[in-house]
Amino acid sequence: MRIQITVLSILVAAALLQAAQAAAGPVTDAIPVMQAGTAGGQARYALGAVVDSRNPSAEGLFVLAVTPDAAADRIGLHVGDRLLAINGRRLDDAPRPSATLDGALQEGNGALRLEVMRDGRKLLLSGRADMIAAGGAAQACGYVSDQQGVVPRSQDIFDVEITQIEGRSTPLQASSRHRVAAGKRVLVVRELVPWNYLNSSQLQQIRKMKKFAFARAYKSLVVEVQPGTSHRIGARLIREKLDTKGIRDNAYWEPVVWSTAPESCP
Repeated sequence: MRIQITVLSILVAAALLQAAQAAAGPVTDAIPVMQAGTAGGQARYALGAVVDSRNPSAEGLFVLAVTPDAAADRIGLHVGDRLLAINGRRLDDAPRPSATLDGALQEGNGALRLEVMRDGRKLLLSGRADMIAAGGAAQACGYVSDQQGVVPRSQDIFDVEITQIEGRSTPLQASSRHRVAAGKRVLVVRELVPWNYLNSSQLQQIRKMKKFAFARAYKSLVVEVQPGTSHRIGARLIREKLDTKGIRDNAYWEPVVWSTAPESCP
């Protein structure tokens, strides 16, 4: 089952567009930034972080990804942190963390005051969210794909499933590629390394790790999306990490862009 995660931003005004049929197969549009609407719709705010809100707990919400150079990165939020509160509103044990995040950022009007847990210590981080003016010219776009091309297994690169783009779940139906705005985009993926490339002991350890690691079994990838380009995403198997520790730490693979190809993006 796909792990449900949410963007650390307001997702009120945005929704995934309907999948469009193209000559090369179905294409989906992904909202390009993690956004928040302000009163009156004059501006939107983006934090640039993705958290796991599937199981809210007293330990806070696990930070899965941070976009380089975005607000979360600038104020010092790290992957692996546990987010406890934002702008004074508690997220640990919040029954509806997405709604809580929405309200907190709206009330802050772009201000960021985060309480996080890192390595057993509580930290306070503060700064400003990135403001994105409403309207404006259309952005250049490109594609990311987990379906196009044949992954080069001879190079230990295998298939993945892109489960999230900028914190938004990809459609459940298969899609050959996803259209996104050009620039840095955060993907969350899971590896689909065929079992016949692993021995029985490795498979058993991987199943156990995935059972207990939950969201940490997924990995984030920051892609510098080039305009008019399709970026093919895969998983590189790191064989020297296929030991007990490497599997326990989910270090036996890494997400990569294994190929790019020109593709018109209207």
